[in-house]
Amino acid sequence: MKISRKELAKTIDQYIQNEIKQRKIVGLSVAIVDDEGVLMSDGFGYANKDNKTKASSETLFPIASITKTFTGIAVMQLTEKGLIDLDKPISDYIEELSLPGGEEKFITTRMLLTHHSGIHGDILYNWYLPDVSDNPLIYEQVVDLINKEGCVFPPGKIYSYSNSGYSLLGVLIHKVSGKPYVDYVRSNILNPLEMKSTIMFAGEKTENQIALGYDRKTSSTMPMKLGIPAGGMALTAIDAAKYLKAIINTYHGNTTLLKTATLKQMMTAQNGLVPLDESFSIGLTWFLQNPINDYTKYASHRGELPPYHSMLVILPELKIGVYIAINTNDSSIPDEMAHNIIGKLFEYLTGEKINIKNYNEKGTFDLSKMKAHEGYYPNVYFGPMKVKARKNKLLLKSIALPMPLQLIPNADSTFSMSVNLFGFIPLPIKMLQAMKAEFRKIDDEKHLVFNIMNTLVNPNIKIEPYNIPEEFIEYKGKYRVINMDNSERIVKNVKIVKSKDFFILKYTFLGNYKFNLALQPINKEKAFIAGIGQFMGEKIYWKTNNNKIQMHWSGLILEKE
Repeated sequence: MKISRKELAKTIDQYIQNEIKQRKIVGLSVAIVDDEGVLMSDGFGYANKDNKTKASSETLFPIASITKTFTGIAVMQLTEKGLIDLDKPISDYIEELSLPGGEEKFITTRMLLTHHSGIHGDILYNWYLPDVSDNPLIYEQVVDLINKEGCVFPPGKIYSYSNSGYSLLGVLIHKVSGKPYVDYVRSNILNPLEMKSTIMFAGEKTENQIALGYDRKTSSTMPMKLGIPAGGMALTAIDAAKYLKAIINTYHGNTTLLKTATLKQMMTAQNGLVPLDESFSIGLTWFLQNPINDYTKYASHRGELPPYHSMLVILPELKIGVYIAINTNDSSIPDEMAHNIIGKLFEYLTGEKINIKNYNEKGTFDLSKMKAHEGYYPNVYFGPMKVKARKNKLLLKSIALPMPLQLIPNADSTFSMSVNLFGFIPLPIKMLQAMKAEFRKIDDEKHLVFNIMNTLVNPNIKIEPYNIPEEFIEYKGKYRVINMDNSERIVKNVKIVKSKDFFILKYTFLGNYKFNLALQPINKEKAFIAGIGQFMGEKIYWKTNNNKIQMHWSGLILEKE
């Protein structure tokens, strides 16, 4: 017997309460809409645990990169007006852009919207500003930063998530509309939707409570992000519900936010002709890859501004959408909760459960074929992963893993992953159970690709050990940032270490993510971060100043301790 809509809301409410308790979530903001309107719009837990202030439907939670969906809509509004051609060079609109390799003549607005521009993903200098600023144009500093750092990949070659690219779209909006980004979005999106409480950046005045962020017991305020168009906004649950409804209504032709055809274009894959993007689907801003696509159209965007995390998921054809934001430093929570709630809504509307297909039918182990996969594959987290075939096993070793992973062949040419304690006791690790590996050859390049829940992760290109100049020995050691205050909120524990075959840049990003990046020497003073995709391809060089070794990287100057 089908439950009522009221009972559905009660079930979801109880699910949220259980998650808050079990996962120790400090505060949470949720908005849920369906074909009848707003099912839920509320706050849970604490906006400020320090003084016991409860979160409510009017509490502001930072949404980080979900801001990009507003930026994308703004760009497409201007495209509808004929002020932007998605496939013209970005330099036609931003004359000040002048990259070291002249790539501005090849980068298009479409590439920026789909993260295929090749521009640095994150220029770390001032990623978080040391102080809150009330200057809504501060993001336009990105032009000078991009001009200095340039591209890390050829435009159009590969999907590589770029906050810098979306900050540049904010400059584009200003150039062609004559209105600064913040003013444009407020005038053309927020005001028409009566999103009266939304703020565009941390320094904007508001009468609403902004939730404090929590990392374990430590609390912090909303950070000021230089890239306002890439991740500066904060929403209340009330405004989030209005935004979800507006997008769904637009999809069905019932609003003036955009033309329906334009929004459907935004939610249509744009990267089908990019070989390295096989099995990955992105629209104009929206991420489209999820097993739910086997049932109905799916679009989403996540946001991470540690210790704040958020997720927005829409099934536009079914007129349902979910927004979750938390002020607790666990990036997996909003993603999992939003998809669990979407699953409940889907079942309520269709009577059918979403089942994730499992293709784990075992394949055969052919030692000669497995040996063809041997070699090193650099990964952001694992460093240069070494794949080695031994007897009836294909092993993956990494300096970031306490023991090797075993790659188990499946019938569909993918590999499942497991780790065996002492070589023979399988350990049930949740992440590994959801993860597949696949070896691909594209344009004579070999790649090891990871797939989590049928969603592609950046490919890891095969590399060989490099000839390391003797001078690199001097670069080993710990480093501290000397050209930016408050830098530890972005990078800390920075060091250069040597493994058996590689020099590795190790650091902690945004307080939570431990990176291990292989370095590819250019000469005795310069190197690239080996690999392709976000955080890869960046340039590093060393100088000596006052007898101190300094490392220049992503806008930062770091001194060896």
